Amino acid sequence: MKYSLSKISAAIVMTVAVLFSSVQAATTPADSSLVEIDNLVVSGEASAPPVPGKTKIDAETVTLTDPGSLADLGGLLPSVRVATNSRGDSHLMIRGAPERHSQAFLDGIPLNLPWDERVDLETIPITGIGRLEGRRGMPSLLDGPGVLAGSVRILPPQLNGLDRRTQVSYAAGQAGLQRVGLTHQQETGAWNLLGAGGWNKRDSWPLPQGGDQRTNSDLEQFSVLMRGSRAIKNTGRLNLLATGWTGEKGVPAEMHLGDDARFWRYPVRKRALFGAAMAIPRGDWDFTSLVAADFFAQEIDPRGPNNWDAPLNEGDDYEKDFDRTGHFQLGSTRWIGSSSRLSMQANVRYTQHREILTVGGSTESFAQWMTGLVVEGEHRWAEVWNLRAGTGWDHSATPESGDKVKADSFNAPAVNLRLGREISSQGEVYFSASERSRFPSLRELYSGALGRFVANPDLKPERQDMLECGVTAQGKGWNLTGAAFLQYLTNGIEKEKLPGPDRQFMRVNRTSIRVPGLELAGTWRIHSDVEISGQHTIMSARVKENESYDLPAENRPDYLSHWSVNWSGLQGPAAIIEAAISGPSWSADATDDVDGLAHLPAGVRWNFRLSWRWEMGGQDAMMAKEIEAHLRVNNLFDQWTDFQLGLPEPGRVISGGVSIKM
Repeated sequence: MKYSLSKISAAIVMTVAVLFSSVQAATTPADSSLVEIDNLVVSGEASAPPVPGKTKIDAETVTLTDPGSLADLGGLLPSVRVATNSRGDSHLMIRGAPERHSQAFLDGIPLNLPWDERVDLETIPITGIGRLEGRRGMPSLLDGPGVLAGSVRILPPQLNGLDRRTQVSYAAGQAGLQRVGLTHQQETGAWNLLGAGGWNKRDSWPLPQGGDQRTNSDLEQFSVLMRGSRAIKNTGRLNLLATGWTGEKGVPAEMHLGDDARFWRYPVRKRALFGAAMAIPRGDWDFTSLVAADFFAQEIDPRGPNNWDAPLNEGDDYEKDFDRTGHFQLGSTRWIGSSSRLSMQANVRYTQHREILTVGGSTESFAQWMTGLVVEGEHRWAEVWNLRAGTGWDHSATPESGDKVKADSFNAPAVNLRLGREISSQGEVYFSASERSRFPSLRELYSGALGRFVANPDLKPERQDMLECGVTAQGKGWNLTGAAFLQYLTNGIEKEKLPGPDRQFMRVNRTSIRVPGLELAGTWRIHSDVEISGQHTIMSARVKENESYDLPAENRPDYLSHWSVNWSGLQGPAAIIEAAISGPSWSADATDDVDGLAHLPAGVRWNFRLSWRWEMGGQDAMMAKEIEAHLRVNNLFDQWTDFQLGLPEPGRVISGGVSIKM
């Protein structure tokens, strides 16, 4: 970037000092960083990013998507692509950034697995999910280290004035597709309690264009969730969370590799999360804290379909992974009058990963410390201007590196500056600039990925510089947001094909990756029962080579679009039709000896949902019931689109189900 880090850091430190000393009488801005902890949200944030760049998906929209996992919901958010890779993992990519630059949170607890700094969204159940919130860009440093492109937050359901609520749902479809869900929420004394359980199963996905069932694409998963929340001295709140899931999953092989394709599966995948958070306002101070423990285990069987049922023998390739992670977050905010605040936050994460790669083999242990310290100030003046500035320091160390050479410890500064101006009571324009780094994950540094990758402990941190300007506006029955952004990624970590017959890859630091883009999103309620929503993002992700940005970056489409028309009422019939469009992209091709890339064309998938809703019980709230039956067709026209080379998205899938709310 043309601006220097030292100048930005000095300016931000001076700005924070000015914000801390300023005291002016003004109303609190609509997008200010007030600590707002929902009735059950386990969140230790000291403050929240502003409204621009944030999209909320309400409980009704989540329900109408008929999701089996978080992977089915990501496409509802602007500039977001959810793609499945060769390991069978579905990842979140925001604004063309790598998937490790985005984070998923459950009630404030990070869901990305520290070993790989990403998470398979298909293993995140929708059990107990009420709402979603997506954030794009980096309007604040308080999301924590490594969150460079944005995040998705899973929030609990709300009772909306009821004492209790129960929901039961069942869905079934082609190829053994079945989903069962049960959620109960109620007020009990001082506590708001929620319990949920779910089962999700399929035998396979169909290939598009009338093809056979996709080999090794089965899934079965069970999940449970318990939440509790209560007020502390009327002004604070304590939140508790316990959740877990276990299952088995197949990994479809890359079709273009033929007999050289990798056939493997996850016979075991299980995870348990425990979290506690408190928010305590005291006069001009707000204090927040979060403590969480994360336990994960999986097994990988790479022996192929003819050997999956065979007994395991000494020396067979059969990987077992065990992860345990602790999260700690502490924050405070000092309010200065009604127009200024100063927030401070510390994040600490420790993770240990143990793996056994062969039957009877040795256990290798890897560990990482990740810490981040942030100071952020905000000030509003003249009723219309709002300035936010922050600076911080991130650190990473790997005290255990298994049988590999240990990498160096990393330190990196973080800076952020955002200026906004209201253009009316319903709109704002803003400009922001930021810089933050992402440290290599343990897997990127040390893992051989069952022989497909060569470890590289010499990897350096990625550094992202971002500029963004945008506008948001709304009126009666409509809203519109638009943003232009420019991301520069220095030392971007990409996989590189190595010479030789083994078709291996190594993760290396590329010189630079540039992603300019433009995004638009909005909704328009043209009738009380009809709403049109749409989003379109144009991007051009290119890798710097020979002093120019000419080489395409992997799996970054040139554009993304999502459009839908939703017709619904309180009772009776309803329908949704939607189109999800992904532009052309380039994908890694191990069979290509020139540059290891293959061009993929653009694709569009149409989805259709028809439903009928009945309300029963009349005015008696204790007897009231809402029953909905639905029919859904995903990929209505059975179009062929690829996640990446050799990995097609599912063909046409027909399903139906019923949901009862009491």
